[in-house]
Amino acid sequence: MTLTHLFRAQALFAWLWAVMLWFAPEMVAQGPGWEVTPDAISFGQVVSVPMFGIGMISWMAPTWVVDNLKKLGMLMGVYINGLFIAVQLFHISTGASTFDPLGMIPTIIFAALFFWKCRAAD
Repeated sequence: MTLTHLFRAQALFAWLWAVMLWFAPEMVAQGPGWEVTPDAISFGQVVSVPMFGIGMISWMAPTWVVDNLKKLGMLMGVYINGLFIAVQLFHISTGASTFDPLGMIPTIIFAALFFWKCRAAD
């Protein structure tokens, strides 16, 4: 798997979440144990827009940054995914949510793969 493929896979994952936030909010809320309310559904639809944007940036990154792909891979793939992990762990530690394998495990895998691929040739 190349770094380009990894960016494309992350884009697909982000788009999956964007679609789920619009069309399957109950499924999104079930993993962390959140209550589905009209406000939560509306907020999920708002959050789906930046998730779609993250997917678009991830999909286009190999074309846009060419020679600096490893730097962007560290930023988006390791640091941003690391922030997603940190926020999820914070919510789990405070009891605001339960462990959600659908969100946490793929994010950890992406962060590890991006770290591995970005550091491989250095």
